[in-house]
Amino acid sequence: MQRREDETGFTMIELMVVIGIVGILIAIMIPTLLQARRPAQDRQAQNLLRNSLTAAKAIETSEGAVATPAALAGEEAAVDYVNAATNAPAGQRQVSVATTTVGGVDFLILASFASSGRCFAILEQAQGAPRFQRIDGAATCRASQFDTTTGWSSAWP
Repeated sequence: MQRREDETGFTMIELMVVIGIVGILIAIMIPTLLQARRPAQDRQAQNLLRNSLTAAKAIETSEGAVATPAALAGEEAAVDYVNAATNAPAGQRQVSVATTTVGGVDFLILASFASSGRCFAILEQAQGAPRFQRIDGAATCRASQFDTTTGWSSAWP
């Protein structure tokens, strides 16, 4: 078939080339966009723990005692505080709480699980600066899985 001079439009090959280019651009963009979500998910868990630590310090100041899940729930009602043996996903606004005494020093461990698959924890001790820890690729995130003596740093790793 011959094409007439007054016909306008795109041929099937031109349309397929454009669709192919758009498909390649989308394939390049999807992994980049998915990787941008991971830091946001991590930040959600970290902020939840920082807010919980602030509530724990308020309890320590006002009551003079280490915060328990029940006391924290009374201080910060928007967060679900669970015991040390319970998994705590940050997406559900849950924080696992463990209290312990080692050598006469009271410790509080708060842990929450980011949707990115990382477990974040804060260790708070009497007369000491908070310490931080992260576990990558954890299947669970419970305050009871953290030791008070090892793996802590002065900032999020």
